[in-house]
Amino acid sequence: MLRRVATSYKTKVVRNGSTHAVAHKEAGKALLQVIRFDPITNHKRVESYEFDKKQDFMVLDLLTAIKAHQDPSLAFRASCCEGVCGSCAMNINGINSLACVTFAQHVTTVGPLPNFPIIKDLVVDLRNFFRQYEYIRPFVRNVNLHRCHIDSVYRRYTDTCQAIYGTNPEKATKLLSASTKTAPDSKVTALLKVLDTVVAAGSVSHTIQVMLKLKELGMVFDSVQAKALVNDALTNFSK
Repeated sequence: MLRRVATSYKTKVVRNGSTHAVAHKEAGKALLQVIRFDPITNHKRVESYEFDKKQDFMVLDLLTAIKAHQDPSLAFRASCCEGVCGSCAMNINGINSLACVTFAQHVTTVGPLPNFPIIKDLVVDLRNFFRQYEYIRPFVRNVNLHRCHIDSVYRRYTDTCQAIYGTNPEKATKLLSASTKTAPDSKVTALLKVLDTVVAAGSVSHTIQVMLKLKELGMVFDSVQAKALVNDALTNFSK
């Protein structure tokens, strides 16, 4: 069975003898010449096949018909039959192309890909090709993928802290570090400003930390004031 381009398909492929290697165009005949290689005898030969060219056929269709009805020992690769996978790549009339998307001409000569070790008939050894293909790595590579992953994790951490505590940990750390570099009075003033900021942001944990810092600097909070600040922070957090 052959796959026709337009209508339902079927054609007869007949092997020609050595004295009938020329197809007559006026008789509606076409010729397919297949360059074959026998790995046992290490010998190449050309076999000619004649078929009725009533419509256009793909080269892969003719090769499939030969293997199905004439010579089952014919070896070639084929997979998708849609010009995608490249398995049926071979040399057709001197041009490297895909047999599944190449139309057979009046005289078509098919051979294996050049510059490749031949395994049998139209099958070549592609192991060295794929080895070189893997070596050059012909695809887009993200060399900073590890760095981007780390930055993404840290960004998610800061966003989570912002959502839970109401303030960015970097900003709170900068305010606390800046306050420790000033004089004691200015430290108290800076920490009071920080305390107002974290209470307004609704961060209870930072509120307690700032009050502990102020206590270390000598400022005393009674229980009523401490509870009021914590309640204010909770109220702002729930807003």
